[in-house]
Amino acid sequence: MKLALLIGAAVLTLSMPAAFAAENPAEVAAVVAATKAANPDNAALCKSGPTGISAAVSAQVRTLAMGGKIKGNPQAVGAEAGQQIGKGCGG
Repeated sequence: MKLALLIGAAVLTLSMPAAFAAENPAEVAAVVAATKAANPDNAALCKSGPTGISAAVSAQVRTLAMGGKIKGNPQAVGAEAGQQIGKGCGG
């Protein structure tokens, strides 16, 4: 059940407005760092648009949440991380 909730939250990562702020900015930073590490070609990640960024962030949110590194709301953490990455792309 927990895995299904995490996957559902990750799928909605960028599709929700940032109505829920992540409780721990360090968790957001960890997702951003992990996403950038897993996608070293930043230009390609940016060109993938919101859908590609969402998929990349969702993968890292799942990994970190399953590893116990995200204690807060994974959906909120992912949404904020996706927004940070998108802003870094000039959006």
